[in-house]
Amino acid sequence: MTLTETPARRKAPSPALRAEARRGIGPWTGLSTALTLGVTMAAKADAWQGDWTETQGLLHSGATLLAGPLVAAAACWQGARDHRRSTDELWRSTPRARWQRTAAAVLPLALWAVAGYVVALAGSSAATWPYAGGGGPLPSLVVVDAAFLAAAALLGFSVGALCRWRLAAPVLAALMYLVLGVPNYAESPARYLDPAEQYALWDQLPVWWFAPAVVAWTCGLAAAAFTAVAARRRLAALVPLAVATAVAPLIVSTGDGMFRDDPAAHHLACTEGSPQICLSGRQEHLLPQVAEALSGLTGRLEGVPGAPKRYVARLPLHGPDEAWIPPPNPGWYLLRGRLRDTEDYAWQVAANMTARDCSRHYEDADGRGVGATDGAVGTWLAPAGLAPGTEKSPELRRLEAMPKAERRAWLGRYMTTRTSCAYSEVPVL
Repeated sequence: MTLTETPARRKAPSPALRAEARRGIGPWTGLSTALTLGVTMAAKADAWQGDWTETQGLLHSGATLLAGPLVAAAACWQGARDHRRSTDELWRSTPRARWQRTAAAVLPLALWAVAGYVVALAGSSAATWPYAGGGGPLPSLVVVDAAFLAAAALLGFSVGALCRWRLAAPVLAALMYLVLGVPNYAESPARYLDPAEQYALWDQLPVWWFAPAVVAWTCGLAAAAFTAVAARRRLAALVPLAVATAVAPLIVSTGDGMFRDDPAAHHLACTEGSPQICLSGRQEHLLPQVAEALSGLTGRLEGVPGAPKRYVARLPLHGPDEAWIPPPNPGWYLLRGRLRDTEDYAWQVAANMTARDCSRHYEDADGRGVGATDGAVGTWLAPAGLAPGTEKSPELRRLEAMPKAERRAWLGRYMTTRTSCAYSEVPVL
């Protein structure tokens, strides 16, 4: 380059693209997407705040079932703009290629929709982070949701460009909601072709090719429709359509195989000492709160022969030395990282510990006697099981009246038979 030559300037975006990005329907679409997801998340904050899986699961539902139809309707209205203004013939007389005009009209809208999703993702992540024990949003699911919103924009724009009906946008939104929502009730592996499928991520993680495959499927279909409408050579639409068609059998045939076990969810983290309180690795940070909630129950069983040595939040149990405890999930016992209703939580553990799967034997007299004894022991271990104003049963009064040493010995005989259906072996009160 000589001294008289000037450096090449970067080519700036076209004026039409800048105008659409700043003053078109795109900014309103992004704002509507962020508000829709934000209101949805805020309305159900008690059910997700503090748990990454619940947070991203609800955000995924909102992005696909609510924001997706909204973006498609906005794009459909944008695609029909030339029909409403009767400017089709005018645009055909200009030297600018058709695909350039359509790309300038739909690209800002798609980007604004993705931006609205990112804002909602950032807000919900910031609301969960202070209360969660670790981890974060799954990048693969973020990519899938963002790509779906972009695909919804392309598909909606294509419908608007083809359909001159003024009610096409709301009808498209309603139909899209139904098409996305109904497959969630199916059991076929084909349901994984539905972008709104509610993935079971409690104890699983997506495999590495999950996001590329799902993005190729959703964006392939949308790009094929958009290319058929916008490109001069409509046969070019066969390329993205072929990609989507090639990926679909892989998704259907793999089905649940697109997810693998999460080591953190399957790993048990336990307290030290005896008895042990065990939660999944994802909830390890809640161990002190759960141990405190069960301290009254475990204290009453201290030194009792046959009492559980481990309280675990998973099924099935491995032997009579284990007892089941409810996982402290948001929406039930967990609220913003704090275990609430601790007395009821302890009662649930006591009720499950003394429950017998022997309903077929409960018709005889011994069965009824054992059932009353089980209820008395459960209420004694966790007094919250007795409703206020309710009179204590005779069995509970007899258990409370026992001397401490005698009660410990009797509880030892009871605990060794707490899962038995041989009623003759169970000591009754």
